[in-house]
Amino acid sequence: MNALKEKIIFGKWIVLIAGIIYPMFACSQACRHYTLDELISSAYQKYPYANRLDLIKRQGSESAKAIDTEWLTHVSASVKSSYQSEISAINIPQDIEDKFGINIDGGKKLQYQGGLSVSQLIYDGGTGSIKKRINNLDYSTRTNQVKSQMLQVEDAIDNLFENILLTKEQIKAVQFKRTDLELRKKDVSTAIQNGISLKTDMQEIEANIIQLNQQETEYRMSLRQQYITLSSFVQQPIDSTAVLELPGTANIIDHNYSARPDYEIFGLQLKNADCKLKELNTEFVPKLSLFANGYYGRPGLNMMDYSNHYSGIVGVSMTWNIDALYSNTHQRKLISIDKEMTRNQQSIYEIDMNRQIDNLNVDQAKNRELANSDDKIINIRSNIKDVASIQLRNGSITLTDYLIKLNDEAQAMVNKSIHHIEYLMDGAKMKTLLNRNN
Repeated sequence: MNALKEKIIFGKWIVLIAGIIYPMFACSQACRHYTLDELISSAYQKYPYANRLDLIKRQGSESAKAIDTEWLTHVSASVKSSYQSEISAINIPQDIEDKFGINIDGGKKLQYQGGLSVSQLIYDGGTGSIKKRINNLDYSTRTNQVKSQMLQVEDAIDNLFENILLTKEQIKAVQFKRTDLELRKKDVSTAIQNGISLKTDMQEIEANIIQLNQQETEYRMSLRQQYITLSSFVQQPIDSTAVLELPGTANIIDHNYSARPDYEIFGLQLKNADCKLKELNTEFVPKLSLFANGYYGRPGLNMMDYSNHYSGIVGVSMTWNIDALYSNTHQRKLISIDKEMTRNQQSIYEIDMNRQIDNLNVDQAKNRELANSDDKIINIRSNIKDVASIQLRNGSITLTDYLIKLNDEAQAMVNKSIHHIEYLMDGAKMKTLLNRNN
């Protein structure tokens, strides 16, 4: 008799395991598989932030070219015409003109002139090179700001990936309990016929199966929403039947986060402040330019000659902003304050990062230690439930007592999956936190 019972129990376990394993096997053959690295790579290639990086690069290149135009030869043309009611004139007696041979033509009230001006900067006091360096730092800062936003997307993908895996484990637990209850229906039916159980026990099983169906529906709808969100981040459609493969173990010893783009921004801001101080220094350095101006019209440079003729002038010009020696004092102090503010923000950032790293390390150690004892708990819970199933069939315990044992076993199985998933995802999250995926 005992041998027969053992065969029946063994057969039920085979049916139970097959009910869980076969759908997973069938899905693995038909469903698309994704790794966490593939999804992150897809996000970096297809999310709009990637296009923004290209735009920022083009913008930085054009800004640098605009600065270089200061060294190009600057040419300007002008044309003017005027009619004057009065003009300057010198009245010389005719006899004096004849005696000394002086001949001064009278001025013309209608005057016009066309001009062409050419200038070439030959020394800018270092302003151009400083501007280009500031432009490069600005480009790097804006690039890192976008990369920092991409790192937030990567973190969101990590969390979604983990939540999807955990939700699927919850669905498996629901299916496990429902399959077990379906097996118990025959036992309860037999017990009712033998007068050991009440008819309400069968109704209780049916009600629990309906509730489990509702739970599975809720989990599947939640899973679908998570897949929709994940698809939006990776910019490719991912069906809710897709299989997400667990990442491998990642034991990262070096917790250096200096490669994070948001951390690099602090260094760029400090360099930018130093460049701005140098830019202030160049403001009171003299600047030299060559220039040449040519004119045609009347009058020319000789105001006494009202004939149509060419005239011109060439030379060297110097501009010196002397008041910059004392007017930039407050700007220097503001820049120094900005540097101190940046260092302060950097210190706060470092404290926060170290806290996140320490918490993640503790969480990973916790899940690793919990996973070591999960199998033992499952074995104990399974044995207790197996005995309870026999007791239920014999009428020595109530259905409510059995459901408690069943839930304990299912929860133990879920806990094992949760601890394993969270342990592996803690390693993946550490890679993201330290920006080791790029």
